Formats: sequence, structure tokens, C-alpha cells
Amino acid sequence: MVSSQTARLGFTLAEVLITLGIIGIVAALTLPSLITNYQKKATATSVKKAYSELNQIVERAKADYGDPSGWSYYEKDNLVQWVQTYIEPYIKVVAHKTCGINERCLGLALPAALKSKPGGGNSTVGHYVVIKAGDSFAYAFFRYDDSWTRVRVYIRNSRSKYAFVGKDIFTWIFDNRDKNPTFKPHTFNTNKYDRDAILGTAWGACNPKASGSGYMMPGDACATLIMIDGWEIKDDYPW
Repeated sequence: MVSSQTARLGFTLAEVLITLGIIGIVAALTLPSLITNYQKKATATSVKKAYSELNQIVERAKADYGDPSGWSYYEKDNLVQWVQTYIEPYIKVVAHKTCGINERCLGLALPAALKSKPGGGNSTVGHYVVIKAGDSFAYAFFRYDDSWTRVRVYIRNSRSKYAFVGKDIFTWIFDNRDKNPTFKPHTFNTNKYDRDAILGTAWGACNPKASGSGYMMPGDACATLIMIDGWEIKDDYPW
């Protein structure tokens, strides 16, 4: 015959096991969400720091060289001279190199379009890569013409061959035709921050289904979305 004490103990152990099971289920359901929310907050903070850092560099260069509208080396083929004159003196450079199309160099993952399949939608342009110390891991500069200098900022370096625009990499543009040139997020040539357009399917929009190429890939406007949302990643962000 089972004593009352043993029965009470058995019942207590059963309750404990049930409780632990419930806790395990709740943890399994909520832990991924907690991790994702943490990653989003960390990413938004890093994007804000990258934006601030880029424009602090411009301000320091302006103190030495005057208004950027009067700077040299804006020609497409003079990108390296521009970066070495107006950017590199104001950061701690670890390494730099001119990298060809689809060339992975200095250990940096290749840029890939937002949420594309591994190896798909990768960049089809060469970059001048600067590995640096500080909050951002690296800058990858490139030009399409003589007016826009673009930089893809690596807030982290992927362990795989590819790093994704809009998650690992965020894009900024320096347009020397502006009245007061500085690094700014992608705005579809309008200088207006239209949230619907940013989440649409135009070239470089923050949408996996957006149009684009190596010069302007899906995800290039994601930094813009984070900025206009108050440096936060909202629920409709294509994470």
C-alpha cells in the first residue's frame, strides 16, 4: 500500500514535470522571437552609427578641403583617389584593395541582394574595399557615373561567401551635385523619403521582389527605411 507521503511526493513530481514541459514549450515558442528582436535592435543601432560615422568623416574632410562641391576626383575612374584623399585619412584603415567583379578579397563576403538565395543576386560591380577599425567592419565603395559615389557599409562580415544587403550591408550615396553634399540613404533620385516607394518594387527598394542590378540591388534602400522609421526596424521590414 502506497503511503500518503509517497503519494503526495509522486503527485508533486508529476506537477513539476508538467510545469517544466509547459516552460519548455513556451521557451521554444518565444525564444526565436526574442533573438530576432534583439538582432533587429542591434542592426538598427549599427546602421545609425554607420550613418553618423560617414558624415563625421565628411565634416572632418570639409575642415581640411572646404565644401565637397569643390573636391577633386569625382570622375568614375578616380574613385580610389577620392577615397584615399577624403575618407581614409579620417579612419583607422586596417587594409584596402581594389576588388574586381565577384572577387572576394581581404576576407570580405560578397554583396548579395536582400534575402536572395545563397549565390544568387550577387553584385556585378567591382568595389574599392576598405577594412577598418570601429563600429562598422568595412566600406565597399563603387561608382556608376561621375556624380554618385556609393558605399556599402558592412556592419558585420558574414561567415559565408555572401553578405546580404539590408541585413549585413547597408548602402549610402554621396551625390556631388547636391547643394551640401554628404552621405545619404538611397532615395530613387527624388530626394524624398516615400515609405511606400521604399517598400515597393522600384530599383533598389527594400523588398526582395524589387528590381535591381549590381549597382542598385534589392535592399539598397533598407537603410532609408530604418532611418525614416526613427532608427528602428518595424514589423513590415523584410527581415
